[in-house]
Amino acid sequence: MRIRTHILSWLLLATIIPLTAMALAAIYFLEREYRATAYNEISTNLNTITADLKRHLEVQHNLALGLANANAVQEYLAALNMTRLERIDSRYNIAWGRVNHYFEGFQTIVQGIYRMRLLDAQGNTLVKVSEKRRSAPEYASFNGMYYVEPELNDPRFAKLLARLPAGEVSNVIIPHNQQQSETLALLPEYDYVVPLRVGKRLVGVFALTLFGEELDRVLRYASRLYNAEVFVVEFNPDRPQRHGLVLYDDQHAIQLSQERDPPRYATALYGTTVMAHLASAPYGIFTDTHTRRTIFYQELFPYDNQLVSWVVGMRIAATIVEQPFERARLIVLIVGGVAAFINLIVASIGIHRYVGPLYHLSQRLLAFARGEHSRRDNTQSSIKEIQDLELAFNTMADSLDRAAADRDKAQRMLVQNAKLASIGQLAAGIGHELNNPLNNILSYAKLIERSLPPQSDDLRNDVRSLRDEAQRASEIVQAILNFARQVPPRMVTFSALPWLQESVSLVRESARAVGVTLAYECSEDFEIYGDRSQLQQVLINLLLNAIQASSRYDQVLLKAQTDASEVRISVIDQGTGINKEIIDKVFDPFFTTKREGSGTGLGLSISHGIIERHGGELLITNNADQGVSVVLRLPREPRHD
Repeated sequence: MRIRTHILSWLLLATIIPLTAMALAAIYFLEREYRATAYNEISTNLNTITADLKRHLEVQHNLALGLANANAVQEYLAALNMTRLERIDSRYNIAWGRVNHYFEGFQTIVQGIYRMRLLDAQGNTLVKVSEKRRSAPEYASFNGMYYVEPELNDPRFAKLLARLPAGEVSNVIIPHNQQQSETLALLPEYDYVVPLRVGKRLVGVFALTLFGEELDRVLRYASRLYNAEVFVVEFNPDRPQRHGLVLYDDQHAIQLSQERDPPRYATALYGTTVMAHLASAPYGIFTDTHTRRTIFYQELFPYDNQLVSWVVGMRIAATIVEQPFERARLIVLIVGGVAAFINLIVASIGIHRYVGPLYHLSQRLLAFARGEHSRRDNTQSSIKEIQDLELAFNTMADSLDRAAADRDKAQRMLVQNAKLASIGQLAAGIGHELNNPLNNILSYAKLIERSLPPQSDDLRNDVRSLRDEAQRASEIVQAILNFARQVPPRMVTFSALPWLQESVSLVRESARAVGVTLAYECSEDFEIYGDRSQLQQVLINLLLNAIQASSRYDQVLLKAQTDASEVRISVIDQGTGINKEIIDKVFDPFFTTKREGSGTGLGLSISHGIIERHGGELLITNNADQGVSVVLRLPREPRHD
């Protein structure tokens, strides 16, 4: 028995204990690497969200400055200045009507919830447009003016307006919203105010009030890795009623655009310890021991002229990283104990059967730790414990590979979205700058053509060519503006079959002109949930692309299928296909394989953005024989965000 005990002890020390320790060490190494990678990804995700918020705040800042410098506002400013010297006359009333009409038209074009005001030098409201409707001047004053809101009689606010720097956007809290309702006293954002001066004299003020709808959209559709929850807290020590105000929180269903009655504060929701951590540094990571959640946060300064900051944070469960590895460690310990027990019973016949498989498994674990993720353990051992260990390792490896694949996919989506957002802003700026000169060229070309003598055919042809080229440039600019706007879909439920028939009929003439046959397959009618017009825009764009890629006598097939979870619409052509080197670039804005002048390269980018906003996918693959298949996948049921 003593020899057997010594042998068993030696085997235990030489095999089971080292193998178990190696497995645990490999798991610990993987866990540490996985945690570092996960924390880096979440920090990058948070940086992206913060940058998107800052970018949208800058857009709002520029919007207020642009509106204040609009021609209609400047004309009204001149008329308002004249009332200081003369009585109110028809010129003032005309300018008042024009600026109201301009604001109403602007709100019709730029959708959203916001309020535009023109105030006099004392802060009283002369013009107010909200929800595309102007307010009537109902309140008479002692100086003969009529205001659309009650007089403020607030000397402190008038002094504040007089001190604002000329030609710049300042962020202040105007008292008008609180005058209407207590629930508007704590709006999520400060008002954007631009003083309007004639010379050095303050004549009026433009004020833009936003309700956070656009920022809600940025936060709502931002990527959240590892089931993270996003929150935004305002730090404002100078205003106690706003200090610690929770502006947005996924966990507590708080959004910037909702009414704050009553307001909710971070101290009550998260506790004083969390608030102390958030206030201790401009950025950082810490774990809330009370809720067992790891919090990543970063400070954002939303306004240039205010000592106000927003803390943007993400929360994840502290166990979300360790949980898979705790399970793996438990499995390794259990298997090690079982192996030791079997060694005690059947040492003489079991040693050689156990050593080989366990050693093989340890090598696989080390190889996996070194990054050889394609290898899996498959010793084909007949021993159940070894089989269980192999299954645990393979399951763990597959889980990590899937997590890495999901991470890579999320990163690609973040890069694509960031690319679309940045190019969209650039495209919008370029489009707006080019539109006015192009319209002037078109107008002058028409005037020149009308003024030419009847016998000037050559000059008339030249002017017509000039007008056609300007019109083509204007259409390209319009495509750029449509790409930049990214209008949100209006979701409805509609029948698929008549929609498909209508879409095919719209492009049938284009197909007939180049000798291409159109066909569609739809075995039964079913319902689609989405924006009918936007989805039809996508489908027509895909059909036209397929027609342009086809040769004479080719066929373009439109196939519609559905199951319990999704709708699949395929457009299949018989063209030459897409080069493998560029197939990953087809969704990039302004990328096109068409000849110069035949396309803008925005069709697939716009289509990709529309399908993503519907919660679907747009997939492009080359067929096995010839041509390309484009598959549009949409969920059957509405998404619940």
